[in-house]
Order: sequence, then structure tokens, then C-alpha cells
Amino acid sequence: MADAAVVSSVLIEQFSDSVCGYINQLTQGHYVVTRIRYELETLIPQLERIEAEPGLSIETEELIATIRDVIRKAEDLTETHTKREIQRDAATFKAPIYELKILRISKQLHGVNEDISRYRNQLSEQLRRELLVPGLAAAAAEEQSIPSYLRRCMRYLILFPPGFLVRTRRLIALWVAEGLVGEEFVEQTAENYLNELIALRVLLPTSRKRNGKVKVCKIDAGRREAMLQEAEKSNFLKDRNGKILRLVDDHNEAAESNGDSFIHIHGNPTISSSVQDYRDVISFLSFNSQEGTKPGEDIGDFLRRCISAGCFIWLRVLDLERVFRPKLTEALGKLIAIKYLGLRLTYLEKLPDSVNKLFNLHVLDVKHTYISFLPRSIWRMQYLRHLYLSEAYRTRFPDPPSQVTLTALQTLWGAFVDEDTPVVGGLDKLLNIRKLALSCRSRASKEDEMSRQLEAIKEWISNLKLLESLRLKSRDEDNEAADLKLTSLEGNPKLSSVYLLGKVHSTILRNLPTSLTNITLSGSKLDLDPFEVLGKLPNLVILGLLVCGV
Repeated sequence: MADAAVVSSVLIEQFSDSVCGYINQLTQGHYVVTRIRYELETLIPQLERIEAEPGLSIETEELIATIRDVIRKAEDLTETHTKREIQRDAATFKAPIYELKILRISKQLHGVNEDISRYRNQLSEQLRRELLVPGLAAAAAEEQSIPSYLRRCMRYLILFPPGFLVRTRRLIALWVAEGLVGEEFVEQTAENYLNELIALRVLLPTSRKRNGKVKVCKIDAGRREAMLQEAEKSNFLKDRNGKILRLVDDHNEAAESNGDSFIHIHGNPTISSSVQDYRDVISFLSFNSQEGTKPGEDIGDFLRRCISAGCFIWLRVLDLERVFRPKLTEALGKLIAIKYLGLRLTYLEKLPDSVNKLFNLHVLDVKHTYISFLPRSIWRMQYLRHLYLSEAYRTRFPDPPSQVTLTALQTLWGAFVDEDTPVVGGLDKLLNIRKLALSCRSRASKEDEMSRQLEAIKEWISNLKLLESLRLKSRDEDNEAADLKLTSLEGNPKLSSVYLLGKVHSTILRNLPTSLTNITLSGSKLDLDPFEVLGKLPNLVILGLLVCGV
């Protein structure tokens, strides 16, 4: 009987694994479709260049023909998968039937994806053996030295000017907004890709955080030049036919000679006559950090004319970081596909009212601006994942509507809280926060009201089960450290980094999660030796104890 029980247990486990495998294939079908399409966008132009070379061996020609067959099968399957998903979403009683069809197609897609990867590696080895043309062989070897899933992220780096120091926070957010890292666990996947490109020395670290993570990096100059040439050949910056611009950026200096995707708006009279070239652009980045009002006026005029001409309707990324006070047109509200709106360090004073129409936003960055109020529509931006605010200028939340749908928010950084901030019924509805930074300000005349706010914040934080990073400050009207009301963080099992400025009760030190790796206390007014308690945290690496008022 015991042997029978063991056999039954094994069979059940195998069946469970099989079912889980099928479910995994079903749920990841759309993700595999995306990966295959990205692969084909680089593979097809590469095959065309190789086929143009004279003297190919019979083995190489046969391998290319096999790859062409796999490509046709992949294209048919991805198209069929998309159709079945549409049919399933529109169906009622027949939805389960379409689910089964999608499952079968998803299983085939996984196989095709593996075939593409295998044959691509075989082609690389074949090219190395034949040593076709030295330049082509070297280019092929260089291309194949980078894993296929990294190539689009790597090529995206050419949009940044030579020698430009880019913050990893910005790069990760842009990759996610562009859809370069899949659809699940996207921020973590993007960070993994970043670390891989650093390991391959495509990206060179120039500054690190206290926890050792790279904060700022730059693109290797030699790699960038090679990537630029490769991107031009593969039409990375344009559509597959090489005719329609897709990615455009504005540099301080004159446009680079080998690409009309790199433009110079400031003082360029030819821009006004060529706005139709930007009809299908999906990304626009400006690196024009010149002083004075003229660059901001030129950017605003360029955007206004492009939007008026029916351009930018597919725009996903609008990144104007460090452009001084760009004149944003009310027509911005027409760009409903925008996922990333980067206005950091622009010192902008007001958002256009039409921002309330951008309900597809994933990232809104207004850190280091003079924007004092967010639009009321912020509470209904159901796709917004990251919101960076200007702590120094006290950017405020408006009163929330009866229904708050800002539930996908993962990062809320730099929010200002006073006695009028809608914490209860507003901020405390945001339960998927992973990174939280609040700056609280109390006034003697409103002491009771602010005390209730801090109690509400304490309750809200205790419900943030996904919280990983917390930065909480409490000051009075004289800028002195005030009470934080926090007594425990044990309810945040994923918390790794904490910065607290303000008076805390000693009990909080005994109620910290063991996951903590980094903690800083400033103006805490503790009545016990913190080392006695904090020294017992098993994963603590960084400890900062600062005086009051710092």
C-alpha cells in the first residue's frame, strides 16, 4: 500500500507539472509573440545582407532557406495567435474553445522561438567557418556575441549623445515604455538587462549608489559607433522599409551625419518644412540643455506644428529632461498613446490642462519642476506605474474622485503631505506601492490635523505588503525634525531600504523586517543605543545615523 501511495504521489506530481507547463505556455503566448517579432526585426535584415554576398556555400544557402521557412511559419503563427485572442475576447459561450486553440498555438510558438534561436546560432557558426568577407564575418560575430534579447535594448543606446551620462533609472523606464523587455516583471527584467550590458562592457558605470547598484553610466564610444552603423543597416530607427522615421532625438549639436533621426531643432530653419517626416514617430527625446528660454520655445513650437500636422499620433515616449521650461502645447492631449512623459529638471511651472487626457501614461516624471498641483485626473490613470514629484516645491495631490483607479502605481516619489493632503480615501487606496518617498510638513496651528494625517500614513504603510524602499520625512514649520508616528515596519516583509527623518519611538527598532539591508535614521531622538538592536538584523549592510535637522 505504501508503494502504491508513493507511485500515486509521483503520478500526481507529474500530472501537476504537465498542467502547469501547459498553463505557462498559454499565459505566456502573447509574450512569446512579442519576442518572436523582435527577433524577426533583426534577423530578416541580417539574412538579406548575407544573401547579397557572393560565393555563399551550398550549406549556407540551405541553412538560410531553412531559416526562411521557420520565419514564414513564425509569421503565420503570430498572426493566427493574435486573431484567436481577438475572437476569444469577443466571444461569450465559445470563449473556452478559443482558449484551447490559443493553448495549441502557444505551444507551437514556443517551439518556433527555440528553432529561431537554434538556427541563428548555427548560421553564426557557419559564417565564422567560411570567413566570408572579413568585415561581414566580424560584424556577424559581433552581432552574435550579444544575446538576441539584449540587442534592441543595446541599439536603443544610440539615441543618447556620445559621452552622455545617463541615469539607470531613466534608461530602465524608457526601455519599459518602449516595450523592449516583455510584459511581465518588466522593471526587474530591464534591470537584469542593464546589468548584462554592463557585464558585456557595452555600458560603463560612472557612479554607484551606497548599496553598490549602478546609478549613472555611459555608452562605450567604440561600441556606440558600431551600433550606429548596424542600426542604420537594420533600419532600427525607421520602419522595415527604411522610409518612415520611428525614433527621433534632438541633440545640442548639429545632427549626426549618418542618420536623419538625429536632428537639431534650435535655430534650424529646415525643420518647419519637414514636419511630415515625423508622422509615425513613436519616440522623441531631446538632449538640448542650453540655457535661456529659446530652446524651450523651439521645442514647444516643434511639438505644436507636428501635432497640428497630424504627426506624433503614435508617440509613446516624450522625454524632455533638462530642457529649460519647454512650452508645452494644449494639443499634447491628442497624444493619447504616450506612456512616458519625462519633464525632470525642466523647471516647468505648469502642466497643460490637456494632460488629463493622457490615460495611457505609465511614467510621469516632474521631479525638479515648479509644478505645484497635479491634475485631478491623476487619480484615474489606471496604467500609471511610476510618479516622480518635486519634493522641494511641494507638488500636491488634488482631492480624489469617488472612485480611485490609480491602482497600478508602484513608485510614488517626492510627494508632499500636509494637513490638507487626501491621505484617507486617496493615497491609502494605493496598495501596490514598491517605492515610496513622502515629505510631511506640520504647522503649530494645525498640529491635531497633522497628527491624524501621520497616523493615517502609518496605517497606510502597514498595508503596503510589496514595499521595498521607504523614504519618510517629517518636519515642522521651522524645518526641525518632527514626530513620524511610526512604531513598526514588520508588516512590510519585502522592505530593504529605509530612510527616516523625524522623531521615532524606540519600539520601531524592535519591529523591523529581517529583509532590511539599508537603514538611515536622522533626527530620531532615540532613547536607547540603536546598535544593540540593529546589529541583530541578519541582512543589514548599510547603517546611517544622522543628527537632527540634517
